[in-house]
Amino acid sequence: MAIGVWMELCPACGAERPAASALIRWHRDPDRDPKALPKLFEDWETETMHAHGWARAEQPGAPACPPAASHRVGAAEHKAQAV
Repeated sequence: MAIGVWMELCPACGAERPAASALIRWHRDPDRDPKALPKLFEDWETETMHAHGWARAEQPGAPACPPAASHRVGAAEHKAQAV
């Protein structure tokens, strides 16, 4: 079973919420900076989730790099092994 929340940006509903109102102001601004949108959207999304009692999960860290090979076969050794 999937559980979800319908998130809709509403100028009347979001006027009192800081992230929602910032996103609405950005959308209405004809000189808006497109580079600002991802952060504004994430802030609004987080704010909306918190309003419903949800929290964003921590993002998993990058996996560790595998250890370097302890023995590297040189070109001559590789050729000899292939024969």
